[in-house]
Amino acid sequence: MTRPTNGLSGDPTRHSHPVLSGPSEVRRSAKDVDEGWLTAVLRTQGLLPEDATIVGFSPEPVGTGQMSDTVRFVLQADPPGAGPASVVGKFASQDAVSHATGKVMRAYEVEVRFYVEVAPLVGTRLPRVLFAALDPDEAWFTLLLEDQREAIQGDEIDGCDATIAAAAIGQMAALHGPCWGNPDLAGREWINRATPVSEEFTAAIVAGVFPGFLDRYRERLDPAHIALLEEFMPHLSAWMTRERGPRTIVHADFRLDNLLFTQGRPDPVVVDFQTINWGLGAYDLAYFIGGSLEPSVRRPVQNELIAGYHRALVAWGVEEYSLDALVADYRMECFGGLMMGVGASMMVRQTDRGDRMFLASVSRHAQQTLDLDALAVLGDL
Repeated sequence: MTRPTNGLSGDPTRHSHPVLSGPSEVRRSAKDVDEGWLTAVLRTQGLLPEDATIVGFSPEPVGTGQMSDTVRFVLQADPPGAGPASVVGKFASQDAVSHATGKVMRAYEVEVRFYVEVAPLVGTRLPRVLFAALDPDEAWFTLLLEDQREAIQGDEIDGCDATIAAAAIGQMAALHGPCWGNPDLAGREWINRATPVSEEFTAAIVAGVFPGFLDRYRERLDPAHIALLEEFMPHLSAWMTRERGPRTIVHADFRLDNLLFTQGRPDPVVVDFQTINWGLGAYDLAYFIGGSLEPSVRRPVQNELIAGYHRALVAWGVEEYSLDALVADYRMECFGGLMMGVGASMMVRQTDRGDRMFLASVSRHAQQTLDLDALAVLGDL
């Protein structure tokens, strides 16, 4: 089987993949970045000639993430034009609430290790990593990535059509397929980190913040969706700790805001790997379809999108997982969007856009769950 490349500048095997640097190499924020450090990193990666130097840069915030701070560095080189025009740095959030959440969830450690240890194995379009450093004890990290300056970030609030959804699902399958049932990945604690105790803990946190979620958003939610949430919450613990089918690397936050679209290519670049874990591919599929498409757009295309994902898995060599099993898993996994929307909205810094995004996501996932009559399968747990 010929595997697609995951680089944006050609075959990823042609450029150096950085090793993971330790706490002493971490830049905690964009303020800790200087010209000498950028020069050294770009030279190491073969992106800046040895006789050239970065002599200045301008930082610009990019993205809409709430767990991390992402900054574009527009570079000035000597001689002019040497090296890339810009690079992107990603750092732990400076907001105390978001940073504490990132630490408890190990989100920063997970993302850095994904880029260093797992990214070379998958077929998904990813940004090229130029530098990676991690301080897991204090929850600080630095990622320097090749910039996708011409790319357009997807917008979960606006949603997407079936064509964009199908292209995104192809990239999802290119993440899941190569990792499907991989015993080495399953044995890495930072990936396969869920335990019955941790799942119970997560369920308790989400259930604990649910009353505050309703206080904040009740007036902006459909009463039918509130009733669905109230019926689901008592089942949350059982849903999270149940037996599941075949596992793989899942993104666990595969949504439009984490996809970058470049002109002339329908398949997006996938970013933001702070939530990856060892789980069901159907979780990502139900989460993306339910959260990214308005119900009126989703209903007529949902079955074909599911079937398209299954065909892509088969093309990656996953042959023992039937379409019927996928459909059943999809129905059960649709509750993931509700859990994520309720929990995440109350555990990061509140913003106006964040409120609108979480409301759109929860409302769409609630309608997806109602359309699938998924509450009926909770009695089997």
